[in-house]
Amino acid sequence: MSEEFLDEKRKEIAAVDRQIMQLVKSRVDLANAIGHYKAEHGLDVRNHAVEVKVAERYRNCAEEFGLDPNFGEILCRIIMQLCVASEDSILEGKP
Repeated sequence: MSEEFLDEKRKEIAAVDRQIMQLVKSRVDLANAIGHYKAEHGLDVRNHAVEVKVAERYRNCAEEFGLDPNFGEILCRIIMQLCVASEDSILEGKP
């Protein structure tokens, strides 16, 4: 393999990484909208039943795309942790 091939594939990976970050940002923005709704209606940030469904959705998606379902759940937990922290800050009145 030539160095040019590797450079091109690395550029493609960098572009995909950027798309992943954009999607995570979109998800956080949606979670923030939910956080504002919860703050206005006196609801708790955490909803265990919803979190279980979301984790299962990630497991299923991972499997659908040929990835380890356990990886899907780990990724889900990391993203949910980020979103819950963001919602918490909304409910605590922090920017």
